[in-house]
Amino acid sequence: MQLHETTLLPGQMPHPAHHHVHTEFMLIRAGTVTFILAGRSEQIGPGGVAYAASGELHGLKNNGAVPANYFVLAIGSDPKPA
Repeated sequence: MQLHETTLLPGQMPHPAHHHVHTEFMLIRAGTVTFILAGRSEQIGPGGVAYAASGELHGLKNNGAVPANYFVLAIGSDPKPA
């Protein structure tokens, strides 16, 4: 299990939409983000939670006017590169 906190400036994405073996919960603390999952998107604000299962294409973007702050809880592990 891993946990990290991210602050995302307005208009920014941490990286392009992606997928991986582990599952993730994204817990929004401040601001508003667009959560992208398998080609659909949803606005999530403070207190909201997003979930991406293993293998699901997902991403986040701050479409708000203020920095967004959120926690990512990753459960499981990805294979180590060879």
